[in-house]
Amino acid sequence: MNYEIVELEEFSAKKAVIYSVLVEGDDFSLFDHFIIKHRQNFQSELKSIVDRLTVISDRTGAREGFFKLNEGVLGDGVCALYDEPDKDRRLYCIRLGSVAIILGGGGPKPPGVRAWQDDPTLKAEAELMIKIAKDVDKRFKEGDIEWSEDRTYLSGNLKFNENEAD
Repeated sequence: MNYEIVELEEFSAKKAVIYSVLVEGDDFSLFDHFIIKHRQNFQSELKSIVDRLTVISDRTGAREGFFKLNEGVLGDGVCALYDEPDKDRRLYCIRLGSVAIILGGGGPKPPGVRAWQDDPTLKAEAELMIKIAKDVDKRFKEGDIEWSEDRTYLSGNLKFNENEAD
């Protein structure tokens, strides 16, 4: 899969920069697809997520308390952003400290499902973010992605090609 990490300028502000993933050949980011898929039946939950993103970017930064941490491989930053702690909507993302988030997709966690691995939709969404986290980490280690001088923005090669050697 070829994709690019793109800034969502409408959500980025002084406390955190919000990114999403744009798959090559698609006009919508993974976050856009999440919104489109759930906007008709889950407006209040989506409003809560959007409100939380606004608070994160404008006022608080990406505090740990907003996320269910360790949804991926230990240390990869993959987590779930809740609509509200007592609701069931999950948005998988990569938390890069308190200053940046890369949003993916997600969905509802059905009653009776204990872990994302037990639901095909959540499993696909979480595993995609785990793969992206691995790609981003590799680029950081190789120096192809780095933080801006003020340590608030990602800079470097944010385009990923499936034909790259591992």
